[in-house]
Amino acid sequence: MGLSFDPSFFLYELGVAVSYLPVVALLSGVPLLGGLALGTFFALCRVYRVPFWQKFAQGYVVVMRSVPMLLQMFLAYFFMKAVYGALSLSAADMDKTAIVTASLTLNAAGFLSEGVRSALLSVERGQQEAGESVGLTQMQIIRCLVLPQCLPVAVPVVGQGFISIIKGSAAAYLLGVIEMIQGTAMKTAGNYRYLEAYCATAIIYWGLTMLVERLTFALERKVRRHAG
Repeated sequence: MGLSFDPSFFLYELGVAVSYLPVVALLSGVPLLGGLALGTFFALCRVYRVPFWQKFAQGYVVVMRSVPMLLQMFLAYFFMKAVYGALSLSAADMDKTAIVTASLTLNAAGFLSEGVRSALLSVERGQQEAGESVGLTQMQIIRCLVLPQCLPVAVPVVGQGFISIIKGSAAAYLLGVIEMIQGTAMKTAGNYRYLEAYCATAIIYWGLTMLVERLTFALERKVRRHAG
């Protein structure tokens, strides 16, 4: 029996995959923004040796980078299930999308924190001393001198982190969240044309990855010109 590929069904599945882009945007965009904010906070705490938070951030990063992301999702799900049980609430009422999004955010914070920390350390110590010499506060030095100059190093790291989050969001179906892969697979009921479905989904993910890479390169060039 030869390989069978139905172009018309492939195009249909391509449209189905596109319809799930808002779900992918939610499961990846929110974790990127939340993870970047939390990761930047942790990175600043480690670089500037903030009491308590320095040790906490260091331990957090180690844990998040050591435990597989999928396992983190399951831990978050069953933790919330236990909380609902303790409160005599029905686990069926849990917002699984919120759980996945929160889990991806916490995971992203651990990985992005290391990238941001490296970017912060790339700024010469002389910038700190220059800011102090003109009477700037520590927060003003960070906001006006350090962060703008570390952007050329941080942007590529954040871009790659975003790509990892996009791909990682595909695992959401294991917790019952219908995302792009699950959505296209559901349309194969009765014809079993999974090849067309998965090829269509792969193309969309490839397109998203290429788009993020292009935007990252463009932003990196822009911040480098501005920093220079």
